[in-house]
Amino acid sequence: MINLLPPSHKEELRGEEQFRLVLILGILLMTFFVCLSLSLLAIRVYVSGEIQAQKIFGEAQKKEGGESRLTQIRTLNKDISEVSSFLTGKVALSDIIAKISSAVPENVYLTSLSYTNKKIVLTGFAPLQEDLLQFRTNLEGDSLFKNFRFPFSNWSSAVNIDFSFDFEL
Repeated sequence: MINLLPPSHKEELRGEEQFRLVLILGILLMTFFVCLSLSLLAIRVYVSGEIQAQKIFGEAQKKEGGESRLTQIRTLNKDISEVSSFLTGKVALSDIIAKISSAVPENVYLTSLSYTNKKIVLTGFAPLQEDLLQFRTNLEGDSLFKNFRFPFSNWSSAVNIDFSFDFEL
């Protein structure tokens, strides 16, 4: 096909074609920038919403964490006071054994000592009834010991007595 248009008209058509091409590229570029800015705006709104949500969540955690720490501290203080009150009412077993051993006369031998729930059971051997009586008197003289139970079998023989008795603190 032969183009029979005059050169000025050809230049005009080529100029229009370039204008349309620049116009289309400009519109595409503007559309790209508008979409890019809208996408960035959406990302910004999303991120700021997440930041606000995390701030609210962090404040709630901080408030809840502070309350839970306060609750833990109160619980620990209560436990410590209960342990302290429990221990103030206790008598050391070493003190009890020391008092019992100081009350034992020279000829009396203890073979067993049992300690359960503020009750002490002693068994042993005494060569004479007088030694056993002395031991009993020494123990009854101490205000730490009370409610003595001396079975009759302890007093049934006068010599070589295997005794057993109990008392409370």
